[in-house]
Amino acid sequence: MRVGSVRVMAPLPLLASTLATTANVAEMLAGGCFAAGIILTAIGTWQRSVVMGLVANGQRTTAVAVDSVVRTNEHGHAHHHVVWRFQTNDGALIEHEGLAGALHKPADDDTARIIYDPADPHNARLETVAERTLSWALFFFTGLALIATALVATVVAALS
Repeated sequence: MRVGSVRVMAPLPLLASTLATTANVAEMLAGGCFAAGIILTAIGTWQRSVVMGLVANGQRTTAVAVDSVVRTNEHGHAHHHVVWRFQTNDGALIEHEGLAGALHKPADDDTARIIYDPADPHNARLETVAERTLSWALFFFTGLALIATALVATVVAALS
């Protein structure tokens, strides 16, 4: 239907095209979320297996804070990562940079418990929530949330 020089769509075809567009967007959202969710869940599962392997088979010792490495991101925000030094059972000195940025810089000579892999002492984690749990849980649960979002988007696409 035309009104002057402007073409006005009838309400029913307009509704149909809106629903088709919504279905396409929902399908793309579902596909992207599902792919990202699978990847993140796999990374989280792998990281959990690494941590659980360390907990089950690793050597425990005491690490000493020796330094704080400052890393600046692209926005100019500085993050401190504490460097921990520990000695393996065979006498090697290893330095481990904390995975999570420190909220505060511990004093030199502060101590913490650490677990390391005797076959590869650089594979180590502090016995803290951040390094034992957050290292895998953030990936794993974000992946599950994205998979759930993909399922909801698939239902929306199917209903449209």
